[in-house]
This record gives sequence, structure tokens and C-alpha cells, in this order.
Amino acid sequence: MNIAALVNPVPEAPRRSLSNTHSVSAPSPVTSAAKLPTPPSSTHNQMLRKRKRHDPKPIWAVLEHEVIEGEQEFKRLQLEQRQQSRPPPPPHSQSQSRPPPSVLQRNGPASSGPSPFFGRQLIGYERPISDDPQVYDEMARQVCDFLWLNVVDNASLRSAIAESPDTEVEIEARWGQIQDRQTGRRLVSVHDTECVLKSHVAESTKFESTMSIQQHKKMNEYLNRQVQDSRREGTMRSSVNYKHTHEVDMFYDLDRAGYEQLPPLTRHLIANSGRQRVRVTRDAKTNQVIRKIIKHRVANLEISSPKTEWDYRIGINLEIMFPGDIETLIPVVENGKTLESMERKKDRVSYSWLGAYQIDLTQVSQGQSKNHELELELNGEVMLRAAENVKEDPSDFEGMITGMLNNLRVLSREVTPAVPI
Repeated sequence: MNIAALVNPVPEAPRRSLSNTHSVSAPSPVTSAAKLPTPPSSTHNQMLRKRKRHDPKPIWAVLEHEVIEGEQEFKRLQLEQRQQSRPPPPPHSQSQSRPPPSVLQRNGPASSGPSPFFGRQLIGYERPISDDPQVYDEMARQVCDFLWLNVVDNASLRSAIAESPDTEVEIEARWGQIQDRQTGRRLVSVHDTECVLKSHVAESTKFESTMSIQQHKKMNEYLNRQVQDSRREGTMRSSVNYKHTHEVDMFYDLDRAGYEQLPPLTRHLIANSGRQRVRVTRDAKTNQVIRKIIKHRVANLEISSPKTEWDYRIGINLEIMFPGDIETLIPVVENGKTLESMERKKDRVSYSWLGAYQIDLTQVSQGQSKNHELELELNGEVMLRAAENVKEDPSDFEGMITGMLNNLRVLSREVTPAVPI
């Protein structure tokens, strides 16, 4: 007996299949690891270099040399909005598709770009499968892009501000209702929650920023409580400052001589915007002139909020200080009205905090009519500083815009009657 053959048997040749003479037997499941095929080195390296997918960068967080998703579509919308809102830039201004120089200086290499997010990181169930520490809010991102396009990256506007220390950008949000121009009814559509209106929809609507005297009273009481609560001993919240003013506005037509007194870049900016007026504001008690402003509209963004009493309009304006003598200007008097009836008397209570936000609750009297308005102003200078530091980590820019939206929501929900259960 061949003992060696029993201990180390010779493997049999693989059997042929009777049904398929070309079949090959399956490889053994215990094939030596040395015989396994080795992946090509290039494929192996590609697997190691595979990058994690991230949310698209917002337009205000993109470096100068980078290309972003949807860039062509964004440029088309950018051009469309600018053509509607302002004249072409002066010949020596920078290209508007590039960030301002103050932003470029802080760009740095592409790999060191900061996260566009802010605040705490998501934990537990909040964190998505991608393990991203934060997920951006679409509404805040839309408003960020709107402000970046029309303020931060607006070369003509930035040049006018740099040209004169008395010229500043106004970023103002109003509470009110978006109404159909034909019927006067509040806009209702397929949406149940807040959303930004497309520009062509906004063109067919009007924004009414008035409120009832009962709503005015409720807001006054609510905001006064915030002042008191912010000053309680041991509180951790920011202090809310309170100011009550009485002012009178009167409008004057800006004539050619007055126009020529404006700085050159400012003249170019407002040249094609139609008839301009100078708003002169006086102290109601002393009659002393406080401000002489030419208000140039830049752009509006409207947000529908069907679950609350009010919608919102975020407006960007350039406030140009008129340097001339108002005695040479002609006051605006509409047909059938007197000079006195054209005066706008403003009884205003202002609430400000953090050096960034101010809420104005105003009763406006003109002739026999009274109107009540609620406005939120974001400090333009503070916003521009945050935008210039947008490449830092963390950045205050998106957080500041989110804060503006949160203030709009909180006050609108406060005045909205409770839904019966």
C-alpha cells in the first residue's frame, strides 16, 4: 500500500460538464491568498484619494479662482437683477463678478477656506448620514446671497460709500402683507410655510407695511418687556436699548443744481433712476434739521409667511446725505394738498441691541391719516465688516443674517392670534 498516496493524495483532474463542454470549474474557496489578483496601484490610489461630498459653497464663500455649481445660472440672475435695480458701473469700477478687494485679501489658498456655517455642531439624531457637523438653512442662505450680490459685491454701491463718509447703505426689513395688485388680497399659493418670492411674482404684487392700532399696542408692550427683561440683574442676554423720538419729514425735489453738488460716483449711480427727492427730517420740538437724505432704492426681497399674520420685505437702499442748502429746493406739494398737510409726523420708539439690530415702531401722521409701521434695520457697516471677514472660521456673516430672520419670525408669531385646538 502506498502510504504517501494516502497522506498526500494527487488531486484529480477537474471533471468536464456533460452539458457544456466549454465550462470551467469554479475556483476553490480556499485558494491561497498569494494567488488572489492584486488591484492595480492606480485604482488603489484613487480609492484613497476619493473625496467626501459636501454641500455646495454659497456664492459669498467661494474663492476668486474657484468655480461653483450653477455658476452660469447665478451670473444670469445676477445680471438680470442688476439691470433692473441700478445703472451700469462707472468705467473705472472693478468687475462685479469678483469679490471686493477687502475680501480678496483674506482669501488665502483654496484648501484653507473656512466653513460657511456657524454655531453649535449637530449631535445625535440631528446629524445626517454624511456626518456633516452642520446643515445650512436655505432661507438664510438665500438672504445671504441676496445681500452679497446687491451690497458686498456691488462695485458701484461700494464706490459711492467709499467716496463720501456721509453715504451709507440701509438694510431694512419690514413687516406687512404681500397683496395682489388687482384684488388687494393677501397672496396665497401652494405653500404652507415661508418662502422667498421669485422676482416675476413679486412684480405682480404690492407690499403693504401697515398694521392696526391694536397690533401696534401689542408690539409696544412686547418690546418694552424685552427692554425690562434684558436689564434684570443676573440676566445673560444682551441689553436692549430704548429711545423715543418725535420727528417731522418733508420732501423736496432735487433740482439740477442740487444734483451737481453730489459726489461724481454717486451722481453716476442715481443718474438713470428717475426723479429724486430730498427727505429733510427735523426735530419736532426744536425744528432743527437732523438729516437731509436722498434715498436710492437698490433691491427688494420678499418673503411670504402664510402661517403668521405678516410677511416680510427686505430692502436695500443707499442713503445719500445731501450737502446743499435746502432753502434753494422746492417742497413737494401734491394736487389738492397744502404744504402743512404734506408733512409726515413720526412718533417713533426704537429698540436696539448688539450694535447690529434696531427695531422701529412708528406711528406716522400725515394730514388726517395715521399709519403704523414696524421695521427692523440691520447695521450696514457691521454687516460689511462681517462680510469682509467671511473667510475666517467661524464667520459672523451668516449668523447675523439668520438673526435678522429670527427677529422677523419672533415678532410676527407674537402678533399672530393663536389657532384654536
